[in-house]
Amino acid sequence: MPKNIIDFISSFGIMLVGVVFLFVGSVSYPQASQKISFLPKSKPRIIMVGGDEQFAALPISHPNVPLKKDQQPCDVKLTAVTAILMDDKTDTVLFEKNADTVRPLASISKLMSALVLLDLNPDWKKVVEITPDIYDSNSHFINTGEKFTMGDLWNIALVGSSNSAINALVNGSGIKMEDFVNKMNEKAHDLRLRSLRFVEPTGIDERDVGSARDTARLLKYALASDKIYNTLQTPEYYAQPLDKKQRRIWTTDWLLTKWVPNKFGDLTIAGKTGFIDGSKYNFAVRIENGGKRAIRTVVFGADTVEARFSEARDLATWAFEHYSWPGDIGYEKLAQ
Repeated sequence: MPKNIIDFISSFGIMLVGVVFLFVGSVSYPQASQKISFLPKSKPRIIMVGGDEQFAALPISHPNVPLKKDQQPCDVKLTAVTAILMDDKTDTVLFEKNADTVRPLASISKLMSALVLLDLNPDWKKVVEITPDIYDSNSHFINTGEKFTMGDLWNIALVGSSNSAINALVNGSGIKMEDFVNKMNEKAHDLRLRSLRFVEPTGIDERDVGSARDTARLLKYALASDKIYNTLQTPEYYAQPLDKKQRRIWTTDWLLTKWVPNKFGDLTIAGKTGFIDGSKYNFAVRIENGGKRAIRTVVFGADTVEARFSEARDLATWAFEHYSWPGDIGYEKLAQ
C-alpha cells in the first residue's frame, strides 16, 4: 500500500478518536454554568383573620360612571328635535334623541367665539366703539356710537347674548373677522368637534351648525375656563357705556333667574341659549345637584322659549332621580 495512503488513514483515525473523547467528556461531566435557573415563584397574598392565615381577596374593579338604578325609560316629554343628557365628569350618555343630527347653533356659537377670544388674550381695558358695520338691530343693550371696554362687552355678549357685543369684541381683538372665524373652525377641528362649522361669530347665520353631542362637549371645554364659567353664572349685569348711565342686562338663561321654576341651587347652573328662525329654541347647560353630581344637557329646536328650559330641567331632574354616582348609597351594589 502506498505510504501516502497509510499516512492519511493514520491521521484520520487519530482525529476520529479525539472527537469521540470530546463527546464523551461533554456528556459525562457537565459544567456548573450549564445549570438551568428558574424565576422565583410569588407567594399567595395572605391576611390574618382572628389569628388565622387566609388567602386575601383581590380588590374588585368598579366603573367610575353613573349607573341606572332601575329599568324605567326616560319619560320626559320633549318638543326638542334633538337632545342629549351627559354625565359631566365622564361624558357618559344618560339619554339621547337624534343627538348626531346637525342643526343651526344660533347664539350657542358664542361659546366658541369666547374660547377663541381667550386664546387671543386681548386687552380687556381697551375701549371699542359700536360702529354701524358691527351693530345688530336685535341687540337691545347697546347702540351705535356708544363706547365700551372689552371687559364690559364680554359680559354683555355672554350674559345678554348680544350679537353687537360679539362683533365689537372681534373688532377689538386685533384680527380680521375672516381670520377670527377661521380660528373658530380650527379650534373645532383641534377639539375634534367634527360636526361644528362656523361662518361668523354670533350664530345669527344658519350656517353655524353642529350636533347636540358635539355641543355638549363644546360646553365642557368652554366651562373649563373660569372666565366663561363665572360669566355664564351671572343672572344680571350692569353694563357701563362710557359717559352714560349704567343699564341692567338680564341673563337669557331662565333657569338661572328662576323665571322657569326649578329646585337647583344658586351657582349650580351655567348655560348658553340660542335662537334664530332656522333653529327654533336651543339651550346648552351644565347643572349640578346638591350631591356635587353634575350633568350637561343640550336641547335643540324646542317649540317655545320656555320649553327649552323646562325640558332641560326635566331631563336633569330625571337623571338625578334614576342614576347613581360613585359614592352614592347603593352604588357598590349596582356595580357588582
